[in-house]
Amino acid sequence: MILVMGSFRVAPEHIDALLPLARKVAVETRAEQGCIQYSYAQDIDDPALFHVSERWTDRAALAAHARSAHMAEWVKARAGLGFHDRVIWLYAADDGEAI
Repeated sequence: MILVMGSFRVAPEHIDALLPLARKVAVETRAEQGCIQYSYAQDIDDPALFHVSERWTDRAALAAHARSAHMAEWVKARAGLGFHDRVIWLYAADDGEAI
């Protein structure tokens, strides 16, 4: 399994514009083959900070996601919204276990 974890910031005045775009890309991504989980979470202490959490079956599925039309749209749309400080990490992991 591949885990993608990270965060990004958006200009505070553009949060309301970003939210529907983030929802759209999340819905479309969750329908992709190999996507186990895909989400953004707005930080409760800093509303301009968003956390990224993704789980993929393998690197090939993640690579296909990166080439998707909806990701290209997301990258283009967020550029005008003060999107910055993007830090994303990729981890290879086993399937985990419930605790």
